[in-house]
Amino acid sequence: MTGGATEITQLLNHAELVSSVAQQAQMVEQNVQAQITRLQQYVTMAQNLKQVPASLIDQTLAPYRTQITNFQSLSTAITQLEQAASATSSLFGRSLTEMNTTGMSPALWLSAYSSLASARGGIYQQQLTQDMQNLDTLADRARNLQQIQSQIPNVTGAVQGLQMLNQQSNVLAGEMVDLHALMQRQVAQQMQDHIAQSQAQGNAARLAAARAAGLGQVNQQEQQTTQGAPDFDLLQDQ
Repeated sequence: MTGGATEITQLLNHAELVSSVAQQAQMVEQNVQAQITRLQQYVTMAQNLKQVPASLIDQTLAPYRTQITNFQSLSTAITQLEQAASATSSLFGRSLTEMNTTGMSPALWLSAYSSLASARGGIYQQQLTQDMQNLDTLADRARNLQQIQSQIPNVTGAVQGLQMLNQQSNVLAGEMVDLHALMQRQVAQQMQDHIAQSQAQGNAARLAAARAAGLGQVNQQEQQTTQGAPDFDLLQDQ
């Protein structure tokens, strides 16, 4: 967020990417569940083969059970990514609405947002903290999906849409880390400005008190000097 129309375009790109990841994750999650159902059906069919020795069934089913476990882990990762993306979408939706209402640029909005949280605290600080946590969580969920899918052989070919989701989440992780860092810097700067302002006000108050005390000492000295002087006699006409 550095200036003018570019800021709005960048913010819109972030919002669009997060929304796209949430939608893509939902679709891919359905495909993963379909794969899990298919594998579970194979396991059930094999277990119903009564004439086949149990040891052979277990040996045959071992790879399928491993795949089910892997797909279940993948399903969890995708669901968590979708939830994190949906939570973060509210930040972008709210920020764009508030910018349109106030006419602020993203940089001014972010400054005002962090200033409001710093000055008033309460629900404003809670919202800022939650938004930053959501950005951090979304980046973690995106990285987690990358790690899990990389441990499952040929999974991108088996699950439709997963490759695109991987590409989007890879970009998303970096973007959210950058945005989280930007908000952290803004909050830190806002706190420094607030501290500097408080210090300036404190210094001014101390200076005013010192000046008042100094004037009080001068007045006291003048009074003492006046009271200690000899009486002044008017000249009398001879």
